[in-house]
Amino acid sequence: MTTAPTTRLIPLPLSTGTVPDAVPVLSSFLAGDAAVLPLPDGPGAAARTRATLTALMRPDEPAAPGTLIACTSGSTGTPKGAVLRTPALDASARATAELVADRWGVSPGPWLLALPPHHIAGLQVVLRSLHAGFTPHVTDPDLDGFTAATRALRAAHPGEDLHTSLVPTQLVRILRDPAATAALREYASVLVGGAATPPDVLARFRDAGVHILLTYGSSETSGGMVYDGRPLPGTSVTLEDPDAAGVGRILLHGPTVAEGYRTVPAGTDGTGGAASADVPASPDDAFPRPGTFRTSDLGRIDDGVLTVLGRADGAVNTGGLKVLPEEVEAALAAAVPGATACALGVPDPEWGEAVVAVVATAPGAGVGVPGVDADATTATAVAPGAAADPADTTDPA
Repeated sequence: MTTAPTTRLIPLPLSTGTVPDAVPVLSSFLAGDAAVLPLPDGPGAAARTRATLTALMRPDEPAAPGTLIACTSGSTGTPKGAVLRTPALDASARATAELVADRWGVSPGPWLLALPPHHIAGLQVVLRSLHAGFTPHVTDPDLDGFTAATRALRAAHPGEDLHTSLVPTQLVRILRDPAATAALREYASVLVGGAATPPDVLARFRDAGVHILLTYGSSETSGGMVYDGRPLPGTSVTLEDPDAAGVGRILLHGPTVAEGYRTVPAGTDGTGGAASADVPASPDDAFPRPGTFRTSDLGRIDDGVLTVLGRADGAVNTGGLKVLPEEVEAALAAAVPGATACALGVPDPEWGEAVVAVVATAPGAGVGVPGVDADATTATAVAPGAAADPADTTDPA
């Protein structure tokens, strides 16, 4: 019996400053040789998250060569590690290139990194750029940094089609800045995902000739898998148990789907068979069969176009970050002894959704939470993007 080859899983702390140093390791992964575990780089919350993920993802245990563990909190609040193979990320890069070529006649080229590189959306910017034969450029998070980085990228590659990926909150801010808006026009394609994009913002950019694609996906699908409501070439979308209105849980199918989660106890593969060494059991039937991911979202399909209607599990998607109401409620309860809290999401023009918490206390008790009336018996606090540590509770796609 032949034993499948294994290799060491390399913890890879990533930030915009460390991406250039990480290129050799990521290139080795794309060649099918290395196994990597992207992690947040930096002190404070990033360091705490890095320690938590390192413990959960077990880098001391071997993995198959050509494996990338994409960490995601998903809908449970417990970090999980989607097991992606080199062919899955290759398929995603090829399908994206095919789509933008068919739509706009543009070619693969260098990418500008404007998202956290340890999350799948930012990581895919790096990998797609390397896949096309270019070293990715990085930008500072502010608008001046984006504008300057775009100028530098254009100067370095005057004859190439440029590409980038953003979240809707960044689009909203770019629209307010004429220089940044002009810079965005330099890109042959702009992928936007992680949350709903305000229709008026999208219309203004598209009217200005900016090639924007709205993406939908997750770490479990190698990032965006549905573009402008339609699945990438070679993939498909179906609905599970649609109701009378045609609304059901979204299932994504294709070669870009992960093989399972690394962080679940081994034993089965979710379909009754034995799991491989680094693809243990899949909880909650997230991967009911190979090549299929069962999302936590509800949607409807009309004439082949998917509309995502909301989270089936109640998580709030704010600025591309998924915040669990239960965790906000627990934090408020800890900060205000004896209080009862209820957190939920409400529409917000900039963040897509804002986290709203209703806190009830005994008459005369102080609330002691910033932004809340300390004398109110029942008070409401609006906290866009609120979470004790967003990196622990989010999965931007």
